[in-house]
Amino acid sequence: MSRFNLEKIQSILRSMDFDAWLLYDFRGMNDLALSILGVPKESHLTRRFFYVIPKQGEPTKIVMGIEAMNLDHLPGKRLVYSNHTSLLEHLKDALKPFKNVAMEYSPMNAIPYVSKVDAGTIEVIKSLGLEVKSSADLISMFNAIWSEEQLGENKPVAAALTEIVHKAFSYIKENTERNITLNEYQVQQFIMNEFKERNYFTDFPPIVGVNENAANPHYEPTLEVNKPINKGDFVLIDLWARVDKPNTVWSDITWVGYMGSDIPEKYIKIFNIVAEARDAAFELIKSRYENKQEVRGYEGDDAARNVIEKAGYGKYFIHRTGHSITVDLHGSGAHLDNYETRDERLLLPGTSFSIEPGIYLTGDFGVRSEIDVYISKDGKVTATGTEIQKEIIPILK
Repeated sequence: MSRFNLEKIQSILRSMDFDAWLLYDFRGMNDLALSILGVPKESHLTRRFFYVIPKQGEPTKIVMGIEAMNLDHLPGKRLVYSNHTSLLEHLKDALKPFKNVAMEYSPMNAIPYVSKVDAGTIEVIKSLGLEVKSSADLISMFNAIWSEEQLGENKPVAAALTEIVHKAFSYIKENTERNITLNEYQVQQFIMNEFKERNYFTDFPPIVGVNENAANPHYEPTLEVNKPINKGDFVLIDLWARVDKPNTVWSDITWVGYMGSDIPEKYIKIFNIVAEARDAAFELIKSRYENKQEVRGYEGDDAARNVIEKAGYGKYFIHRTGHSITVDLHGSGAHLDNYETRDERLLLPGTSFSIEPGIYLTGDFGVRSEIDVYISKDGKVTATGTEIQKEIIPILK
């Protein structure tokens, strides 16, 4: 999320009682390390490197002779190895002062998003007598916290996505009233045009799913494969975007509507359960911060999932409750997850994440309600954007 900042990293290391952060990469396998160290993606990385950041004092670079220049943009002394024996000797010397190091590792692979260092390399470091700790919260504190500039650029995007989803529902209504039947792909492209006019970027086109397609969380209509949108249909729209320039952060929301004026009870029932689950996760996190208590990713997932399970639809909620939002749509901070993984990372001030529980009734319809949440630097928990969906949109009313 920000340029390499040695002073900031060392301050975080001291606050978390880590002796050092040992950043490692081989052939680009540790994208987290490359991002934190500001190593360009186009760098020629064919050999192992280590970068040792002590909680105080000068860092150490350990690089292979034929790629000795790759870390020259970083502070610290350089140790150049030529073979595996000299690599091990340099590691022993560089790590001698420490009892523990943080690495991109998660015990029992509980958080696979963090597990970037292979087991053999972990074994090497442990063989030197060091305890290896997970850098999960370190990464969040350094890489997932928004700057004030990013927050400022995100606010109009968050507001615009809500405006665009309402415009999409109106676009469907207007065409239906003119006896023109649109399909999912046409509505998707309407949204893409809205993004283009606002100079927004998205990595993939939005989801527009009708009836049973709404029950597929990763459904995507195409020009060749799509369904028409008719009266009596249930419609889900999931859209995400950011300002089209480097280092900006995402907004990501999901709304649902019904092609009629009076919404059938079966849709209302499921939406109300999902909305209650969404709000339960939000209120838990907000309450914890108001009471100056920590809250971890898995707890947000539990709060939402418990509502859906108590309503009897637990087996139809088939994904985590939310994901970290940074310059990556699914970012490097804590996810709201105690389902796909058990994410024990802290939900930190200055970070953002989605809350998006869902119930998916295969072959019939699915409901997801998604909001984005931002925790301010002073601990205020807010939903970004201008509106949270409280009821299904009656598209033709």
